[in-house]
Amino acid sequence: MAMSLGSGTTHEFIEEEFNSLNLGDKRLTERAKGILHTLQIKLGSCIRRLFTEQTEARQAYDFF
Repeated sequence: MAMSLGSGTTHEFIEEEFNSLNLGDKRLTERAKGILHTLQIKLGSCIRRLFTEQTEARQAYDFF
């Protein structure tokens, strides 16, 4: 379930705020937005707690 931010969801917020984000590779840009979305939902959590799948956690660590 997405948390509400103002009149939209966290996904809408990330898309609106970072719509001009371009990391040179569409996959990296989408991964960044996905990480930001997860961080927004679970503020204050470490990466291991943010991502339940080990693969997702590894991708987040690799991204940073």
